[in-house]
Amino acid sequence: MLDFVKLFIEGYKIIVMTEKEFREKAELAKKTLQEYLKLDGWTQTKKSKDGAVIFYRSSTEFEGYLYKGEFTLDASPATVFHYVDPLPDAPRAKWDSNMKKIEILEWIERPHLRINRACTGSACMGVISPRDFIDVIITAEDDFCYSTNAMSIKYDKCPEEKKYVRGWNYPCGLLLLKLPNEPNKTKLVSLIQPDIGGMLPRALVDGAIPSSMTAFFSELKEALVKDKQLTS
Repeated sequence: MLDFVKLFIEGYKIIVMTEKEFREKAELAKKTLQEYLKLDGWTQTKKSKDGAVIFYRSSTEFEGYLYKGEFTLDASPATVFHYVDPLPDAPRAKWDSNMKKIEILEWIERPHLRINRACTGSACMGVISPRDFIDVIITAEDDFCYSTNAMSIKYDKCPEEKKYVRGWNYPCGLLLLKLPNEPNKTKLVSLIQPDIGGMLPRALVDGAIPSSMTAFFSELKEALVKDKQLTS
């Protein structure tokens, strides 16, 4: 019975989270990402030479920005999903240079619902130190897309470590849109709004995130090319 009960202390208040509550948070992240896709009022902030485009708008979750990255790849959504799903034994752990460690802290419901820990490297020549994020993640597929849907949670079984600043992900994820009549092509949409924590100038963080997003798309394409997964 206690195997699926998570206890953590917030001040003097003990909060009990069940599997049902973890699922509800993950489903909320999924619903929120679908709503973000319908938003207008985006401002373009960066475009890479290989066609990735990054946009931003004010977040409704915190005093920062919601970022959207778009990139089209000549590979099927199932193939791209295999490469981007943050699992420790999947390709992303090898090709994503910003992802220094990926851990599954707990499977809530295999194979779709889990609690992940992602550790990132330093950035901006070391000015931004390594971070870690504890997220509940749900993966899904429907007629519209494949997706990873996540948001950060408090999780007592993984306390903070001195070498990482604990960050917080508001609803975020990757949507791999299926394109009509083009089964071997994917429109990949990344939606992120991280509060990376620490005493950093907002302008520094806002400048670093779009660059990290274009690097993510570029490295993904390089990995697909290297493994001969692109169709053209």
